[in-house]
Amino acid sequence: MAAKGGDAAKADAAAAKPGEPPFGLKLDPDAKVLFKGKLGEPVTVERTITNTTADRQCYKIKCTANDIFRVKQPLGFIEPKETVTVKMTFMGKVAPENAKHFFAFYHTKSDKKTDGEKNPRQVWTSDTKPQGVTRHLCLFDLAEDKKEEEEKKEDKKEEKKEEEKKEEKKEEKKEEKKEEKKEEKKEEEKKEEKKEEKK
Repeated sequence: MAAKGGDAAKADAAAAKPGEPPFGLKLDPDAKVLFKGKLGEPVTVERTITNTTADRQCYKIKCTANDIFRVKQPLGFIEPKETVTVKMTFMGKVAPENAKHFFAFYHTKSDKKTDGEKNPRQVWTSDTKPQGVTRHLCLFDLAEDKKEEEEKKEDKKEEKKEEEKKEEKKEEKKEEKKEEKKEEKKEEEKKEEKKEEKK
């Protein structure tokens, strides 16, 4: 499934909102998140985040639907010039609409002197304001399992056969009713004849 028309405009809109600070770290690949694989099976995509700044950074990754997406290492520290790998997994049973969902990447400076031995969750609180933001839209190229496709085709064939049988039965009943009406007419005619004979 390719991206639908108008996705490019959506991509620009999703990257950053007015007034948000631009993302200051390096994301690789810096593109839409394409989940490609078999529908019904977990599909994982990796991103690397490189700290290109001179300061230690605390990063956070959020998704638009926690019921169908998982992020491994959604929070963490990155030292200057260090690179970390994060994994984003799609767990849904149905492919969502392209460009409907996205992953948001945030980062903020984390000074060892002030943060000390805090873990990333203690550093990134509800009051934390990100110093950099970007969003990557999700695209889906998920094929159904061939066995499942064949089973669905067979089910449809069976359904058609059942429908045909029902139609045949309906036709048979119609014919039976016609025959019954003919018989009734004959009976009526015989009765009329007998009446005439009596006269």
